Amino acid sequence: MKPLKLALIGTGGIAQTHMRALAKTDQIEVVAVCDIVEEKAARTAKEYGVPKVFVDYHDILEMDEVEAVSICTWNQAHAAPAVDALHAGKHVLVEKPMAATLVDATAMAKAAKETGLILMVGVQPRFGFARKTAKAIAESGALGDIYYAEAVACRRCGIPGGSFIRKETAGIGTVADIGVYALDEVLHIMGHPKPVAVSGIANNILGKTHHPVEGSWKWVPEDLSVEDFGVASVRFENGALMVFKTSWIMHMDSLGTNLVLGTKAGMKMHPLTIFTHEYERMVDITPQQGDSKDADLFLAKNMAFAEAIWEGKPSPIPAHEMLITNVIIQGLIDSAAAGREVAVSVPEI
Repeated sequence: MKPLKLALIGTGGIAQTHMRALAKTDQIEVVAVCDIVEEKAARTAKEYGVPKVFVDYHDILEMDEVEAVSICTWNQAHAAPAVDALHAGKHVLVEKPMAATLVDATAMAKAAKETGLILMVGVQPRFGFARKTAKAIAESGALGDIYYAEAVACRRCGIPGGSFIRKETAGIGTVADIGVYALDEVLHIMGHPKPVAVSGIANNILGKTHHPVEGSWKWVPEDLSVEDFGVASVRFENGALMVFKTSWIMHMDSLGTNLVLGTKAGMKMHPLTIFTHEYERMVDITPQQGDSKDADLFLAKNMAFAEAIWEGKPSPIPAHEMLITNVIIQGLIDSAAAGREVAVSVPEI
């Protein structure tokens, strides 16, 4: 099998994580990197021995040898290179979230369908041992029908800096940054039911009024133009309800953990724990974890992407699934702005 010829668009922090993972395999060859800051791209190319450096991603799309691109830009810059790459005949691996807005995410999903190429959203926890175990349990029917869930991703005092907190680059804050991980995990276990209504709040009150303390995450309150806190209630077409909670900063140690309640059993995710009712008592039926350990999840997701291309398989993390996270994210933001529940729907692709 010849190595997959891959190009990276964006060479910031997340791209460096990709490059370190890819350095562990000879089955994927990075043949070009691109960044609007040429010095960053050049440093990455020099460190990892990448032959081509560009500042315009369109130059990468003109390279016949490039089979696929990995998009590691800030959120607001995901859509254009993804759509252009697909229409240029390149498979696409894009970092989470798929996009900052539902409009952009929909355009990306439509481009993938139109071209028949792979668009994979890189949510690496899907390749972890606990997640795969939880999904297998749900698919076995052991939980019964899931009627309630909570999706939670929070930090007590962990606002990132730079492009993550600016509207013009990130587009959205904690709801899409860490919140998307929780949403993807719970929706994956639930089987991706279609949301029909969202009622939520979002604000950045604490991030604008509290300064980071020494040794903590570093952010400039004056630069914060996205939300650092968001909560929503999500109703689904099948009658289930999910509470979604995410925070970069809060006066609390925890907002809980990801969980689902089914008609036969309930499951928490961190750590993976399963409860049911037997012998007139609540019974812990958690499977033994054994000696299984997660390998490099960034390498795992890149290899899953490459293998799908080689074998002509569907995207390991398909756009139509991740589109549902964008529907909920957009619903939360729209509901918060309107001050009421809003109807939502999954776009036809």
